[in-house]
Amino acid sequence: MTAESLVQLVHSRLLPVLEKSMASGRPINLQDILLRLTFDNVCMIAFGVDPGCLSPGLPEIPFAKAFEDATEATVIRFVTPTVVWKTMRYLDVGVEKKLRKSIERVDEFADEVIRTRIKELELGLDSIAKSDILTVFMRLKDDDGKPFSHKFLRDICVNFILAGRDTSSVALTWFFWLIDRHPSVEEQILEEICGIIGERESSKEGEGDGDVIFRPEEVKKMEYLQAAISESLRLYPSVPVDHKEVIEDEVFPDGTELKKGTKVIYAIYTMGRMESIWGKDCREFKPERWLRDGRFMSESAYKFTAFNGGPRLCLGKDFAYYQMKFAAASIIYRYHVKVVKNFPVAPKLSLTMYMKYGLKVMIHKRDESEIKNYKNCKTIGS
Repeated sequence: MTAESLVQLVHSRLLPVLEKSMASGRPINLQDILLRLTFDNVCMIAFGVDPGCLSPGLPEIPFAKAFEDATEATVIRFVTPTVVWKTMRYLDVGVEKKLRKSIERVDEFADEVIRTRIKELELGLDSIAKSDILTVFMRLKDDDGKPFSHKFLRDICVNFILAGRDTSSVALTWFFWLIDRHPSVEEQILEEICGIIGERESSKEGEGDGDVIFRPEEVKKMEYLQAAISESLRLYPSVPVDHKEVIEDEVFPDGTELKKGTKVIYAIYTMGRMESIWGKDCREFKPERWLRDGRFMSESAYKFTAFNGGPRLCLGKDFAYYQMKFAAASIIYRYHVKVVKNFPVAPKLSLTMYMKYGLKVMIHKRDESEIKNYKNCKTIGS
């Protein structure tokens, strides 16, 4: 279901939106477009419901707006003295009032989906076809052999959306900004993609004339693209700072004593730019650092912490890479994405490292002759 929903969203929504922007000659906010793409995709995986954020006209979806408002309001708690935000919550004023209302809207949407799915399962409707997370958990039992509670189902799906919506889209936004600044990297990505397409058999079963839909096994072969995305995440991790809480007294290898309840904060953004970890070229954008004999080689999760590590390693890591690689390859194969000249780029104060002003880009059709210049490349997608 994951691959199918992503193909549908990219080819029936994302690419037409980019094509329309190109035809109009007007810039488009790529960060907003990618956020809409990942939100639609993650909702389909979590709830089996398509919110339609990337539909023609780019409508404002109440659930998506409430979700975004709740996320932004939550960030304020991290920079506000505890006594202040708790007082605001008690009085139901300011940002705490906004947070409460936003959470209520998110919960209302989730509750309605769950109620509808319960009825569908009771009536035997789509009980076999649906494989979204909500339906899967509805078929399971807890440790006592009982169905999971309504609240548990709601919370696990909402948390999945929270984890999967912003991270991939923000990572892709920084990635496209970086390859615009490093055209040689874009050229190598395009060469890799064209080589993979060139390996296809002459028959195009299941595809329209001139159209190219990347197959899962082809996306897996995109080693240099994965290296470039990983390098982007090293320099601009989707979650720049994280923290853990000590659950029992502990001593670090260097002798530092940690008492139960201590908060340990680590800066993923800073770690990705430390010479002691990545070498003297740590500030350079070099996808090649991830390659060994042309093959992508991942680093230790304790060195490359963008996906967390240990028992908290991101469960959606492989899904995130596939989603990012498929979307990026589908765009790069068809278009040049050029950042508007002198557009201000800066990170935004948030749990996720958004671009503060979004990313305004111009979309240009890639010339067919450019594609054919690459070895073994036989066709160009529409």
